[in-house]
Amino acid sequence: MRTNNTIRRIARRLAGITCLLAGILAPTDALAQGCVIARGGGCGAMVMHGDGFPEPGEWQLSLAYRYFHSDRHFSGDEEQTQRQAEGTQVDNWSNFLDTIIAYNATQRFSVNFTMPFVWHERSSLYEHDGINRHSTYAYGLADVRLGLQYWLLKPETHHRGNIAVGLGGKAPTGDYRATDISYSTNGPTLSYVDSSIQPGDGGWGFYASTEGFLAIAGNLSSYMQGFYLFNPRELVPETGYSVPDSYMGRMGLNYVVWPSQRLALSFGGRVEGVPSEDVIGGSRGTRRPGYSVGLEPGISWTKGRWHAGLTVPIAVYRNRTLTYGRISRGDAAFADYSINFSGSMRF
Repeated sequence: MRTNNTIRRIARRLAGITCLLAGILAPTDALAQGCVIARGGGCGAMVMHGDGFPEPGEWQLSLAYRYFHSDRHFSGDEEQTQRQAEGTQVDNWSNFLDTIIAYNATQRFSVNFTMPFVWHERSSLYEHDGINRHSTYAYGLADVRLGLQYWLLKPETHHRGNIAVGLGGKAPTGDYRATDISYSTNGPTLSYVDSSIQPGDGGWGFYASTEGFLAIAGNLSSYMQGFYLFNPRELVPETGYSVPDSYMGRMGLNYVVWPSQRLALSFGGRVEGVPSEDVIGGSRGTRRPGYSVGLEPGISWTKGRWHAGLTVPIAVYRNRTLTYGRISRGDAAFADYSINFSGSMRF
């Protein structure tokens, strides 16, 4: 018991530090983490070295893919292990693919456009007849984003460390009223799928982001990223689903193990989630607030104009927080890990 309490204290401190970085531009897009909806991508590929800055007039095309399977239920930070034992857990299988194109007007200023696509499957008992397990599906275009980013320091004189800030907007292009068949005791009916697998959230929004790096010694450097999505719309009347804010933060170390091939290993911490209350606008409607803290190993490779990276955040702490206006906490399913792969080309 003492060991578990120690792990929880460490996880909370890590969450606090990373949330602070994620909120540099605001009082805290992260990607979805199971039933807790943290939509969007937010941060693209990191620039870890001074010679990695793009030239003025360059374009960059990136693809970013993420997958996870969530099935472990938490209420607060207590796991509801009986759900797995009874076979009543909810399973979400989620796939995200972002296509990002960026134009670098200068070495310091760039414009980026993100077109995200999603494919979700959700398997449960309680959303159907409570006896037989069925799946519902949702897929297609999600909410597109257009953003600006600016490096605060001149790259030519600050190649060993720099920090960027970004601002952008999100349009409700994804379907936020997706439906599929649910199987009740009265037979199949067409119903809205759960909010966690809706491709869009139904609201116009805007975000603030930051990222930075700092050379420490030799081939060792540090990195950080933060992203907060503001969703002023309160809820979707047709579904009753909330249109929540979301956030993501990550920080860690990066070490180049093969300098001639720009092969690097990284390790850090990551937090992502949905707050109980939005910064702007109301917070009513059905939402599952909470956050997940993870340890994030990764590997990246850069060759000329090409870059590829893989990270696998592994959850060490999950917390389904109290919903706004409720006295009972409820529960949510979280994933043990996620797989994040990205590739980019400059031209």
